[in-house]
Amino acid sequence: MGEDESADENGTSESDSADTTTETTESGGESVCGDGVKQGSEECDGNDLGGLSCLDYGHDNGTLICGDDCTIFDGACSTCGDNQLAATEACDGSNFGGLTCTDLGYAGGSLTCAEDCSQFFEDGCTVAQTCGNGSIDLGEQCDGGNLNNQTCAGLGFTSGTLGCTAGCVFDTSGCTVDEDMCVPFFGECTLSIFLEHDCCPGLTCALAICVPEN
Repeated sequence: MGEDESADENGTSESDSADTTTETTESGGESVCGDGVKQGSEECDGNDLGGLSCLDYGHDNGTLICGDDCTIFDGACSTCGDNQLAATEACDGSNFGGLTCTDLGYAGGSLTCAEDCSQFFEDGCTVAQTCGNGSIDLGEQCDGGNLNNQTCAGLGFTSGTLGCTAGCVFDTSGCTVDEDMCVPFFGECTLSIFLEHDCCPGLTCALAICVPEN
């Protein structure tokens, strides 16, 4: 038998022994949370979710988030129709997160939710009787030409002309914004696990919609 092919008493060649040591070192090393690679007991690591999605957690839509401790957070997932409001839903069934028609400047009525939970509708809301008198009354954002000194810029838009609807709520259809920078008033926003949002300055993300902070 040649020198290169010599074996020890266990019948393992020097070459085999070296390969085994390398493999053991590579597979037996401790996992490091934060290196972007899911290993060992980690549920995830950075963007490496091990191929899992919200569907694997019983949800219909949304995005799984990997926490700083390499555990999976499914709070950004949603299941439309369970009457439970998720971060990615504007509403769910009769659940509007406490939002009512009066919060939107109406006298009363009921909001309705889209079948896919992506938006709510104000068709069932009733107009305040004082709307149209030119004065800002309780529950009104504006009244006719009286915008209560508000402007498009004040609502997070870049420029444009702010208007007022027949329901005495702001009409922002004439406002413009650089959408590459932020989400404007009543635009669909995203709220992260750290409660950070992508709404324009002066706005906050509530029920997946950008609304004024105050």
